[in-house]
Formats: sequence, structure tokens, C-alpha cells
Amino acid sequence: MSFSAVESEYRRKIKTREELRERLGPRPRKQSVIMCHGTFDLVHPGHVRHLMYAKSKADLLVASLTSDAHIAKANFRPFVPQDLRAMNLAALEMVDYVIIDEQPTPIDNIRYLQPDYFAKGYEYHKDG
Repeated sequence: MSFSAVESEYRRKIKTREELRERLGPRPRKQSVIMCHGTFDLVHPGHVRHLMYAKSKADLLVASLTSDAHIAKANFRPFVPQDLRAMNLAALEMVDYVIIDEQPTPIDNIRYLQPDYFAKGYEYHKDG
């Protein structure tokens, strides 16, 4: 298989929010959907464990990533542009779909896509 064929296989998972909403359909669905959100700039073992755990809780895993325009974590970030970050996530077997979130927070896309579950990383809690 050529590199371009492999790349197009991963790109099929990357959707606009409109395409994804159409693909998922309205609730209630036959397959449960869980959504994770993050920068996913340099994907590390913590990201992988989080995504694996999320996938274990639903049939379909949507990975939503913060667009370049809304990353304000540090100077010179993101290290990896959003299109490549999306492809990195799409290459992971447990990820079913990827969207690039053009909003500063995932709230609009949670309302729009209406996943059955939203998984946050362990570092987030109600007081922080």
C-alpha cells in the first residue's frame, strides 16, 4: 500500500462537525458515542491511556482537538499544526472520528453533536 493510500485511510476519519453530526445521527442512537477534547499537540502515553479508557466506555470515540487559533498554553505552541494533529489522532486505532474544534472550548460541539458521554482527563476536577 502506498503512503498516499495509507494517508487517505486516516483522513476518512477526519470530519467537519456537520459531516460528523450527519454520520452519528440523532439521539437515541444504536451505537453509543463518547467524545474527548484536547490540544493533542505532542501525543504522549497519558493521551493514549485516556483515549483507550474512553473508547472502552462507548461504541464510537470522537476525538475533538483545539484548533491552532485557540491554543494559548505557551510560546511557540502548537508544535504540530492542527491538520497533522488530526491525522495523528486518526491514525490511532481506538479513535473512530476526529474533528478540529474552531471554538475556544468544546461546549458548542458537545451541544451540536450530543455525544452520549464526554470524557475529561484525570487532571480535571470540579474544583479546578
